[in-house]
Amino acid sequence: MQILASAKTLAGKRTNEVKGDYTVTTGLAKLLNNTGLEAVVDAASGITTIRDTAASASAEYSTSSDAITTPLLIEEAAQTETGADGQAPTTEVVVRGIKRSLQKSATAKKNADQIVEVVSAEDVGKLPGTSIAESLARLPGVAAQRVDGRAEYLSIRGMDPQFGVTLLNGMEMVSTGDDRSFEYDQFPAELVSSATLYKTPDASLGTMGLSGTIDIRTLNPLDFHGRKIALNGSVEMNSFGKLVPGTQGNGGRYSLSYIDQFDGGKLGIAIGYAHLDSPTQRKYFNPWDYGIGKDLGVEGAGDAYTFDGFETGVQTTQSVRDGLLSVVQYKPNEVYSTKVDIFHSQFDERMNGVELDGVTANWASGTIASTTVNGNTNSVSNASPIITTRQDVRRDTINAINWTNTLSLGQWTVRGDLGLSHARRNEWVGEGYMMSETPIDMDYSVPTSLTGFSHVTTNTDFADTSRVMLATAWGAGSGAAYASQAYVTDRMTTARLSAKRFINLGIFNGLEAGVLYSERGKDLEYSGVIYDLSDGSQCLNGLLCQPIQSSTAFYTVDMGFVGLSNLIGFAVRGALDSGAYIANPNTGKDPAWNWGVTEKVTTAFAKLNISSERVLPIHGNLGLQFINTDQSATGLYIDSNGDASPVSGGTHYSDVLPSLNLTGDLGNTTYLRFGAAKALSRANMTDMRAGITAAVSSSDHKWYGSGGNPALKPWQSYDYDLSLEKYFGKTSYVALAAFYKDITRGIVSKSIAYDFSSYTNTSGVIPVSNTGTLTTLVDTTGGRVQGWELSWTLDGSLLTPKLDGFGITGSFANTHVKANTDPDGAVVGTLMEGLSKIVWNGSVYYEKNGYQVRIAERYRSGYSASRHDAFRYVTETIRPETIIDAQLGYTFQSGQLKNLTILLQGSNLTNEPYVTTQTVNGQTALNQYHEFGRQLLLGFSYSF
Repeated sequence: MQILASAKTLAGKRTNEVKGDYTVTTGLAKLLNNTGLEAVVDAASGITTIRDTAASASAEYSTSSDAITTPLLIEEAAQTETGADGQAPTTEVVVRGIKRSLQKSATAKKNADQIVEVVSAEDVGKLPGTSIAESLARLPGVAAQRVDGRAEYLSIRGMDPQFGVTLLNGMEMVSTGDDRSFEYDQFPAELVSSATLYKTPDASLGTMGLSGTIDIRTLNPLDFHGRKIALNGSVEMNSFGKLVPGTQGNGGRYSLSYIDQFDGGKLGIAIGYAHLDSPTQRKYFNPWDYGIGKDLGVEGAGDAYTFDGFETGVQTTQSVRDGLLSVVQYKPNEVYSTKVDIFHSQFDERMNGVELDGVTANWASGTIASTTVNGNTNSVSNASPIITTRQDVRRDTINAINWTNTLSLGQWTVRGDLGLSHARRNEWVGEGYMMSETPIDMDYSVPTSLTGFSHVTTNTDFADTSRVMLATAWGAGSGAAYASQAYVTDRMTTARLSAKRFINLGIFNGLEAGVLYSERGKDLEYSGVIYDLSDGSQCLNGLLCQPIQSSTAFYTVDMGFVGLSNLIGFAVRGALDSGAYIANPNTGKDPAWNWGVTEKVTTAFAKLNISSERVLPIHGNLGLQFINTDQSATGLYIDSNGDASPVSGGTHYSDVLPSLNLTGDLGNTTYLRFGAAKALSRANMTDMRAGITAAVSSSDHKWYGSGGNPALKPWQSYDYDLSLEKYFGKTSYVALAAFYKDITRGIVSKSIAYDFSSYTNTSGVIPVSNTGTLTTLVDTTGGRVQGWELSWTLDGSLLTPKLDGFGITGSFANTHVKANTDPDGAVVGTLMEGLSKIVWNGSVYYEKNGYQVRIAERYRSGYSASRHDAFRYVTETIRPETIIDAQLGYTFQSGQLKNLTILLQGSNLTNEPYVTTQTVNGQTALNQYHEFGRQLLLGFSYSF
């Protein structure tokens, strides 16, 4: 082990320390004796490379000034203790599991030129978490946003997910969502070898984000020593069991990875397949519109602060995902290498659920209820609650192919990349409505705290098909059912050509320059249909009702968690085809929701690597990006008659982004890092749409309207970062970082003067001027984001040998945001989305003699964020949450079962609720209360 460690240490030196010095090289060759490694010197560039001779020439440590990422090959190689004579090894020591992951992450963080955070796989197909989002959420300054109980979106340094960029092997990822935010639950964690969060920009990285850039890395077959096969499998259980009949209560996941080399280590292949079949359960109670009773139209409530109704129900979402990764890597010689990565993911989701909508306000359809407020209980008489049954069927498909080529031409190393990716979402969302044929009486408790479900009582049996009928519950013209269809396509083509070489120019010892071109097009199309009853009759103040047909496949759900008995529901899609409904051809979703955006971005970059010993050892880089953007958008103009006609728009602009990264070696494995850069994040594509709705007011004869802005420019900031890092051994470190972001350009929604002369006036009103008022998104001044982060990974053996096997890892982040106002006083409120002032996580683990125990906790303070509701994006104020996970495992150390790991994992062990609030007149009240249950996974992993 000592020989290999010394070799790694020397390999990590900078080029100006080891550059073709034959005395050093000869000594290095002796040092590498019996390790399976050799030193190779390029006569032209003077760069010394340490490479493995047995497996592949591509598994190497270069003494160039690039950041050194530890190849998995070296980690997999036999790590030996030398005998007393310094000759043959005596004992094989293999680092695996939790400690292996932490060791690789710490090494990558230590050797990087930028300020980075790294999460690495414990073994092939085994990230330290149940999903890639949960693994990344353990990084300092990163917080996960739960959607339907799953960690789906990530906020970096208190900023909304839209401000981050996600890359796959260096290429920007497409998304099936309505905006740019990457949905991490769609990517199989089993196919990931590592993920790096760049907190400071690197000019050669290409695409970067304002808050940070996450680069997901998959397997490289030539980084391994020989054939490797890994199997993983588990069964999944939820403490809620099965909430909706006809769905599944349990699930499972399994994966297979195969890696091998051929032709003397010149050709490598890697194939990975991952399958997920995972149900999520949800129980919820959502009170509506907190405020004064008379203002809400709650008859009988007087001036009491109350709600004008509620919704409570259950949902089960069945998620089935299949992911496939294949990699072919070929390096016939030291001159040329090529690699092709192909990724495919298909993610199917089917949600079924039913809820009771207790409408108590006088705007409700049917009868007008009367409410008596008794403390924290509302007694409601003559009510007409609505039963809403829901179904969501969604399929997301992502395909990506990357082709990377590297060519060594004398002093130059040339790299060429070509990437193609495509994402598609096809989603159908439907709901149907039912009501009791006669008014009812009910009581429900008004939530006085932000924890726990409220209580609803009534003598009505909402599962009795003789009393519950299909109904046009929300009034005339609203229909008895509604269905929406969404089609989203996102496609991207990227090409990169770059070259780098060693130079000897003062403090600069390396040059890299190149150009990156990307063309991205995203289209979103919504359509909707309102369904009327096929044979409805008058009921409840003019509503139409119709008995539930015996052929309808209905079911009942248990609502005991709020005090009710059963609630009836049915599969909406099947009911719409049963003949009980007829489509209303004259109604549907507003076509102004539909848009298309295209971006053509050319990025030219240059980077100088820095290395100096003048005052203290310093390395880093100085970079510059010149970005030219040509963006265009399409949409629909909706006139006063509701008629649609196509419109388009766009703009062209350039940005110059300088960056500087410096790392000073303070001695005794202590480093001080500094970063300064100009960064940007492109606007949400929905905001860039060309669609507009406009008309001429009959009162003041002025144009008015609302819509998108195809001329939006990106968010922009000047960033400053400082990080002090102290490393102990191979696994442990403590780091304290501070950052400051001056947002010089932001985006805000406001009303502006706008020329409507190019739009047809169908209102019949002659405008006083073609200039009117348009509510849209505009570029304006930004704000400031600043904070500090403390992170640590500490091995217990540092304190005493008695703690060998124990360790702790975690982080604490504190972030503040100051939003600026533009000259008109408009606040750049979007900047506040995603901000959690406090984010922290911690893990305690024990790993020794095959035993693995880990308990992890992550906390996120309150924040506001957007999520995709049944039909649109909604912004919510989300309460603080603490998620506790744990795992217990054992790996067989010898015998026929050697390398077999049995693992029990539990997530959300405290059944942490998802809670949102609403604030009225300075009073904060409950808005949503959701529980998802505890999740348990029992599985195995085996590699050979």
